[in-house]
Amino acid sequence: MKRIILILTLATFLANCSNSQANKDTTQLTGVIGTDLRNLIPEGSHIVDIMDGIKQNPRQATLTKKFQDGVKKNYEWFVEYMKTVPEGEPMPYHLNMGMTKKEHDELMGYMTNIEMVSTGKEKIDVEIKNDTVYFKSKEKLSEYDSVKIDLKGNTVLYGPYKMTFSDTSNITDDKNGLRSKWKGYTWKFQEPSDLDLEAFKDPSNLQIKQYKFTIGRLEKNGKTFMSLKGTEVEDGEKTVEFELPLIF
Repeated sequence: MKRIILILTLATFLANCSNSQANKDTTQLTGVIGTDLRNLIPEGSHIVDIMDGIKQNPRQATLTKKFQDGVKKNYEWFVEYMKTVPEGEPMPYHLNMGMTKKEHDELMGYMTNIEMVSTGKEKIDVEIKNDTVYFKSKEKLSEYDSVKIDLKGNTVLYGPYKMTFSDTSNITDDKNGLRSKWKGYTWKFQEPSDLDLEAFKDPSNLQIKQYKFTIGRLEKNGKTFMSLKGTEVEDGEKTVEFELPLIF
């Protein structure tokens, strides 16, 4: 079980290290983060689409499981193999993946054509007070109740964790899960801060805390994309795992 968990955690870690409404103000982002955040998440109640579904056909699901089983059987090799893959590049085929090259190429084609889909709608309230953004929701979105955005300090708090500004995103094509070009910002917290692939070689001692907040504007419709993601691993076992991407 630990190996399965670590495979998924490793995939998440690699993804984190990679660099790819009628009343809403749909002006272009200014580059002034505080101003842009006020436009992207204005005060009031918003009905959001929860974009935590993935459009996947049965063939894709079969190939994904086959790949995961192959990695599970060759876990140590996989950790070393990932070191040879340049950042942002697709993973080359290897026999240890437990599939044929044709199956691998087919799966990679699916991976580059993933589409996020809505699994339902919920209401989320936004309040801005003393240059701090607060959220209020319930049920599935209640994790956002623990988020505070410090507009002056340019940090995002999730409970005791302070996410610092990490990057500006400028996605210049629509070949991504959102099916749109978009621009935005990301804040991250990671402990240990110097986590690398070597840490995954010793599953029983693996300790990780990762939190990430992303927000941006979709070019195709001017809507806001917002995502909160959290992962914690203790002694190789996942103790926290959630991802809440929203569009409104």
